[in-house]
Amino acid sequence: MRKALILISLALFISACGSDLAPTDATVTGPEDASTTLAFSSSSSSIFYRPLDFVVRNENGVALPDVEIEFFPTGFADLTDIEGNLLSNPSRFKTKTDDRGIGRVSLVFTVPGCSGTTSVVVTGGVLATVGSASKSFTSTATRTCAAPTS
Repeated sequence: MRKALILISLALFISACGSDLAPTDATVTGPEDASTTLAFSSSSSSIFYRPLDFVVRNENGVALPDVEIEFFPTGFADLTDIEGNLLSNPSRFKTKTDDRGIGRVSLVFTVPGCSGTTSVVVTGGVLATVGSASKSFTSTATRTCAAPTS
């Protein structure tokens, strides 16, 4: 009897461990893509996007709190905390949604300075995944490198 009780307790414990996983019908929504144009400069500059909020919902549109969400940078971006500091692993960040179903991350990417007259175009973003659902945010920055007129 005692052995059966231990096995039942263990089974309940193991089944509770997966409660932070999203249901198979989960969806992820996030910010709209962005585009920025930068003026002529011979030095590089960083563009920060903070915070980027991604919301996890079930099939009825109800926000899902305490669900694991994972973020990956795309293009020339690195993941940062809300203040813009690089994360200890800027190429992958796993967290849980808050009580409103929001997973939050920030990112930074560097746009090189001009070295000629051809404009510089850099793309960076973040991919948020929950189970088999995902949503990406992409930002394109264009530095105009035509010679400035005086």
